[in-house]
Amino acid sequence: MKPNRRDLLKRASTAAMIATVGLAGATTVGAHPHSRPAVDDDLPEYSRWLTLETGDLEFVSVDWETVGEYVEDELEDAQTEDDPELPAEFEADPMIAPVSEGMISTYFFVGLTLAPYGLGRLLDETTFGSTPHSVVLTDVAFVATGIDSDKIGEQLTQETEIEFIRQFEQTDDIGDYGVYMPVEDVADDDVLIAVGSEELIVADSMAVGASDDSMAILETVIGASDDEIDRASDESESFEWLLETGGHGDVTAGQYGDPAADEGFVDLAFEGLEDAEGIVSSLTIEDETTSTGDFAAIIDNPDEDALQERIGASGEDQSVTVDGDRVTGTATWREETVTGTQSLQFLILLDRTIQRSVAVLRPSP
Repeated sequence: MKPNRRDLLKRASTAAMIATVGLAGATTVGAHPHSRPAVDDDLPEYSRWLTLETGDLEFVSVDWETVGEYVEDELEDAQTEDDPELPAEFEADPMIAPVSEGMISTYFFVGLTLAPYGLGRLLDETTFGSTPHSVVLTDVAFVATGIDSDKIGEQLTQETEIEFIRQFEQTDDIGDYGVYMPVEDVADDDVLIAVGSEELIVADSMAVGASDDSMAILETVIGASDDEIDRASDESESFEWLLETGGHGDVTAGQYGDPAADEGFVDLAFEGLEDAEGIVSSLTIEDETTSTGDFAAIIDNPDEDALQERIGASGEDQSVTVDGDRVTGTATWREETVTGTQSLQFLILLDRTIQRSVAVLRPSP
């Protein structure tokens, strides 16, 4: 489910206003606790939510429980007068730029797209008493795990006189998930929201990557999570390898197949990677001064020299390996050892990402 870049600035002031409104009061039936089937040990946990219904996939996964600890202060202190940009060497690095873009797109999606549903402050602990453990954004759905289902249900069903906030009602169930739909229909919007014991799933058939109606999207995503239908890693050995090799970071961005590049939320069209079957890139916070990156791609006839110049080139301890059509890369960023324009390591990168997002989301004085 892709936030439309062309609408971001147009919607920013309205979204910022309604995202700050705290609603409370109504009650709803909470979902029953349910144990989800495990994923394979070699795969990241978020892979349970990924499917290949159309043969293509674009996704971002953020371990907010880890990342949020480092960017929390920036959410409070970011200044609206600045619009920080990534250094050029980071923008040119396929191990860094997609992760930054993915973070921004995910933050925009929560702050803008979820705001009319009363969920624009989902990542703010003060609104719901906690923040999600993780969030996953794909071209057809948004998933948050570790949420308080009772508070989410209350927020969705709360009556409001605010023009831009939509009220929902529980109308159906999928397994142990309650399915909520808007009380009033709105043109060009077919959103449905599923709330499980600790999960929130948002689906909209109007999303660019969607090929089914919203209920079918929810059924597919929930079915994959519950291991009742094939996940993307089950359907494609290539995609499974990409996740196993490059997808275990605190922030991960990836593409597989040929998603709509002009409408996507992650740009992976770097020189030498344009014809890749799939790409997954991730960054991991090792400690307060050190972060590491992992990269995996499948490319016909890869140009090893060209890839060596790009993948992880903004870090140190860079390693790029080509084995047939499979490309892997690693790099490290240490705050105390890099200098000059490269002195931004991953934690500062995340800070700048949040600053750029907050600068857009906050209303003008």
